[in-house]
Amino acid sequence: MRPYKLALAIALAITPLTSSVASTTNSATIIKKSQAATGFVNLFYQQNSGDLYLEANKLNEPFLLLTSLPHGVGSNDIGLDRGQLGRTRMVQFERHGPYLILKQLNTQYRANTDNAAEQRAVKEAFAESVLWRGKLVTGKRNLVAINDLVVNDLHGISDTLERTKQGSYQLDPAKSLILPEGVKSFERNSDVDVLLTFNSAKKGNYVAQVTPDAKYLSVRMRYSFIALPEEGYQARAYHPLSGYLSDEYLDYATQVDQDIRQRFLLRHRLEKVTPGSAPSQVVKPITYYLDPGVPEPIRTALLDGARWWEQAFTDAGFINGFKVELLPEDADPQDVRYNVIQWVHRATRGWSYGAAITDPRTGEIIKGHVTLGSQRVRQDHLIARGLTAGWQDRAAADEASMQLALARIRQLSAHEIGHTLGLDHNFAASSNNNASVMDYPHPKVTLNGDQIDISQPYDEGIGAWDKYTVAYGYGEYADAQAETAGLAQLRQEVAKQGLRYIGEADSRSQAASNAYASLWDNGSDPVAELNRLAEVRAKAIADFSADALLAEQPQGELQDTFVPIYLLTRFQIAAAAKMLGGTTYSYSDGVDGKSWHYVAPAIQQQALEALLATLSAEQLVVPERLQEILVPKAGNYYKTRESFDSALGVVIDPVGMAEVLSRLTLTQIYAPARINRVNQAYLSDKEQLSVAKLTDKVFAATVFSDIPTGPELGVWMRVNAVMVDSLLATYHDDNTRPEVKAQLAERLAYLTKQLKRKVKRVSAYEAAHFAWLLQGVQKGLTDNEFKLIVKPLAMPPGSPI
Repeated sequence: MRPYKLALAIALAITPLTSSVASTTNSATIIKKSQAATGFVNLFYQQNSGDLYLEANKLNEPFLLLTSLPHGVGSNDIGLDRGQLGRTRMVQFERHGPYLILKQLNTQYRANTDNAAEQRAVKEAFAESVLWRGKLVTGKRNLVAINDLVVNDLHGISDTLERTKQGSYQLDPAKSLILPEGVKSFERNSDVDVLLTFNSAKKGNYVAQVTPDAKYLSVRMRYSFIALPEEGYQARAYHPLSGYLSDEYLDYATQVDQDIRQRFLLRHRLEKVTPGSAPSQVVKPITYYLDPGVPEPIRTALLDGARWWEQAFTDAGFINGFKVELLPEDADPQDVRYNVIQWVHRATRGWSYGAAITDPRTGEIIKGHVTLGSQRVRQDHLIARGLTAGWQDRAAADEASMQLALARIRQLSAHEIGHTLGLDHNFAASSNNNASVMDYPHPKVTLNGDQIDISQPYDEGIGAWDKYTVAYGYGEYADAQAETAGLAQLRQEVAKQGLRYIGEADSRSQAASNAYASLWDNGSDPVAELNRLAEVRAKAIADFSADALLAEQPQGELQDTFVPIYLLTRFQIAAAAKMLGGTTYSYSDGVDGKSWHYVAPAIQQQALEALLATLSAEQLVVPERLQEILVPKAGNYYKTRESFDSALGVVIDPVGMAEVLSRLTLTQIYAPARINRVNQAYLSDKEQLSVAKLTDKVFAATVFSDIPTGPELGVWMRVNAVMVDSLLATYHDDNTRPEVKAQLAERLAYLTKQLKRKVKRVSAYEAAHFAWLLQGVQKGLTDNEFKLIVKPLAMPPGSPI
């Protein structure tokens, strides 16, 4: 899951809306002639006019307003998926003279006190937002037409289309309407479905992929009016070592010597029949429902993975505290009464994620909603086919490929449900023997004799960290004092176990510093794993063949199957690079008596050597045998973004492939924040790598290495160009610190001198290359826009796998 918060926030400008439906009759007449849906909110739909009325009988009573998408757009790039939850707002209806307004309350600033004056001071200090205004219909029962409230883009669809560069799509009220079958009301929630159409004079490319006519984008959207949870839920304070997602607010009733910013965990309500720390049956289990639209054998795999959480809740003392079932055929996946695992189709593969509706006052999760992209399992299957292309037993290869894909989907099911239970990512778990399903795992691929082995690609079940987090977030205690002591003890125990936990904040970006928190990596030693995986990659490339194709696929499709094999080490390269200028630390309370520190010099040296090995022409060259079988795409089959770019037209570009992978390594080495830390560590400890020494080793592995022959020569030359561009890009980057720029400038000056010498000592062909590099360095030092490779070839997407 590209980490998302549980409550998916969609930015939009809030403009007060007014009702345009004329009040031409009294409320009794409207009710008599309408289709009624009574419950939490009483709704009345008039078939002859298409108007929807709401009974204003809950004034000044806060409730939750949610927008969601029962139907999606079908584009991963746009992101408006089927089942997507929008922003959860706490609102209330208020009457002012003949008007009813819907006001969004400001929950970010509070005064948790019984002192009315303090509460009023906070309320009057910060703005609220009026979302809508309507005029009441006269009669014994207060009704108001809400067409203008619901035929409105409160979900932010236009903003999302603009943000994803699809153009200026605007809501067209003339082509939008309320769907009468979507007007429903229950005891604690009411829903209104609308069909919204957005127009654009110029169609967006992604919109064109998924609509019959891209000038008109029609989406079914839902407004849900949701009662606030019943009293009795106890919020639990957030701690960095809890492993949870959190919400926060400013409490102006706190004392000066207390933290004004209050944070609490996001979690479900779960109560025991017999309160206390001893095991007990639960009052009501946390139940998740799987979309019945999932085909077999994926359905069974998803159910299996989801049920891994049952053990964690049992271990935490909640007997039958967690259940997974198939969603009843007559149930609505968007209904807030159901926690749902939804199978979502898109035009391309993309992210899966866990979202939730939460009570903004306490963090209580009201509904968990998991979105699983259906094409991800196909990507895993494709990777497995590439890895087993050299197997002689093709039936065994086919079975192993399917089992790898199903093993991954089990893990994915558990992972995304974990988010909707309140859990954050733990990207350091792979360094602790895969202690959590909340990491992003890479398939375990090994060499067994002379054959690649994928028999145990992923672990089964949740890990030690997951059991800890469930106990931490859901464990029950006799009173507040016991809770404080019990949670502190859990934190101490997990610290003593040595379980690492690093979440989103220092994992995903190139600026991230923690050496053991990476995505899609394996093993406790990132450097050793890179070296090991490089051997697997070499074997997979050597054995690659047309047997990797699906039945009836033309041979031209083998190009796309080769992509993840050639790039097999891409994520482990990123993990090993974190050792350079890397740091180690934890979120513990200090019970281990340690503070943060830089990775040991010897380990950084080893990491650099492993990374530089990935730049060797020997590793990057595509064997001529493979170049012959990677034929151009055939007929109406065409390249996609999953294909390698080529500067050679329709034929494959093996040197271009080397350019793409070498750029990954070099941009990781020279990421500005990373190279800044390398320099800072050297200032504190002269045993550490210096920027100059690191750069000299890069020169030695590339432009100053022995000049190869044959196909490797072109690869070597391209890598040299990528190296110069990468070094210059970091030199000019605004985030590169002045003292680092000075070191880079000095080394680039040294490179200039050496290139001048080399021009005179080699053949004409090689001299032209060195002269071109020389001109590039000289021009690039003064022109921050200059690049030797003006249009770099794009790397096909890796995440998500």
